[in-house]
Amino acid sequence: MDTRIFKEIYNSRINRKMPSFEVPEAVKEVNVKIYKANDPFLFENQLKAENLKAQEAPEDAHKTQHPLHKEEKAYIFEGEHAFSDGIAQTVLHNLAKVDVSEEAVRDSILHGEKYDPSLEKLPRRFDPVLFWMKHIRVHGTPVLKRNNIILDNLLRHIIFAAIRSGALGGDALFHYDRDEAISTILKDEKRPFVLRGMPHITVQTANSAVNLPWASEAEVQAASAEPLPDIYPIAPEIDLRLQNVYNDETLIPRRKSDLNLHSLLWSREQDQKYPWTREQNAANAIMHTYGAAVAQATRNETPKLPVMMRGVQLVDGRLDLVAFQLNSLDRNDDSVKNIVWLEKGIRLYKPKPYYEQLQSVEEVDMNSFKKLAALVLTFGKES
Repeated sequence: MDTRIFKEIYNSRINRKMPSFEVPEAVKEVNVKIYKANDPFLFENQLKAENLKAQEAPEDAHKTQHPLHKEEKAYIFEGEHAFSDGIAQTVLHNLAKVDVSEEAVRDSILHGEKYDPSLEKLPRRFDPVLFWMKHIRVHGTPVLKRNNIILDNLLRHIIFAAIRSGALGGDALFHYDRDEAISTILKDEKRPFVLRGMPHITVQTANSAVNLPWASEAEVQAASAEPLPDIYPIAPEIDLRLQNVYNDETLIPRRKSDLNLHSLLWSREQDQKYPWTREQNAANAIMHTYGAAVAQATRNETPKLPVMMRGVQLVDGRLDLVAFQLNSLDRNDDSVKNIVWLEKGIRLYKPKPYYEQLQSVEEVDMNSFKKLAALVLTFGKES
């Protein structure tokens, strides 16, 4: 079809001049003042003409009326943004001997990747190479839900295997809370520091042995004598954001109960355009575990130190295992350092992209599963 005639019609419509706007006679008779809509200072001039003051923005007024609004701003960590540098240290755990078959681990993974019947609208696929293509939206199980199901199943297998083998006594009864918020605050002379998050599983127990330290006093003193790398000119708070809305008390599930935090388990979904590196994922896992350790130490009026805490993060089939020994609550004192045992980015299984369904688990690294079990089942000893 020849489109020349249509182009000419279109160009003639564009070039056609419209008559200028004229104020109707009826409006003129009412003596209404007319403002020019193209004036960039339209509203300011109108306020000056009517001797009015600019009202406070609704969003700002809403923030000040928030029940948790504070006058003093605090540094907030929620794990929403990647750290600038991450963490590069790695310490291996001893492998745990748990009676869990490889087939059980495969079935636990397939429960989240294949058997779950969820049909939710998944995000639109982004291809970094063919970035101009628009892919169709598919329905299925969201990535976070898949990973959370896998963590649930793996933890259940580890606990049941430990009970069968007698590794857990009768006083090591675990209590589980799912998708409960945790928030804690550290106050010093500079600014309050708030750490908060919502892990998928919060494990607590009445057995206080779970918080016994792994490192002795001599090992803590030796570690405290080691110098830390200087990150100048990067500011330590570069990855934190300032906010007035925060909780100035420790928020933890079952806070009034005589329980002890044992571990946190959660998962992350990588951004398609800006995925985090392994170091950034590891730094995020350390900070969440650090926040849980501070929450456990400050859940009562009198802080108890040292405190041992465990954290498990699942991202793209890889586990970040963190054991954090909190020896001091003073962020400005380097005489006593906190100790971190870290296993970052260890491959448990290889998942498919979220828009495809995993039909079978070809390879499962049982060493990664045993390290996870060792983290959950290793308790400290009284010195």
